[in-house]
Amino acid sequence: MIKRLTIGHYKLTLTFARIAKVIGVNSNLEDGRHILMWDFDDVSLNNVRYYLNQALVRYALSDIYILRTKEPDNYIAYCFNAFEFKRAAEIIAYTKGVDWQFFRFGVYRGHWTLRVTPKNERTPYLVDVIKGVTRADVKPSDLPSWVRYETLSWR
Repeated sequence: MIKRLTIGHYKLTLTFARIAKVIGVNSNLEDGRHILMWDFDDVSLNNVRYYLNQALVRYALSDIYILRTKEPDNYIAYCFNAFEFKRAAEIIAYTKGVDWQFFRFGVYRGHWTLRVTPKNERTPYLVDVIKGVTRADVKPSDLPSWVRYETLSWR
């Protein structure tokens, strides 16, 4: 439920919604570069594979890990190559099917975040690995930026 009240040149917004408290990992590395992250909502696994493979070939990426976050067709993906922010944004934006809100908020904040813990008893799990054409620059254990946050909880 959202209630809005405008008073002169000010708007007051009150939101009442179910939330889930989760932990996510951020794309930013200690040296200022970023790993690649993607979020796909309501995109089939075959299309996710196809779109990511197009990015992998075009940008000569390492392995891309695809995880399902919700049945039937919500996915996230990681690629452990490190890029300057603008280049990472270019690659993510190039990838067809990426959730616009995920991309937009990442650009706004200066990093992308993907959930790693359960939400509504749904834990992301690996469904595929697209073999890369280069070696990864980063290991998952190198990721220094983790965050606790609240997200809307749809049941």
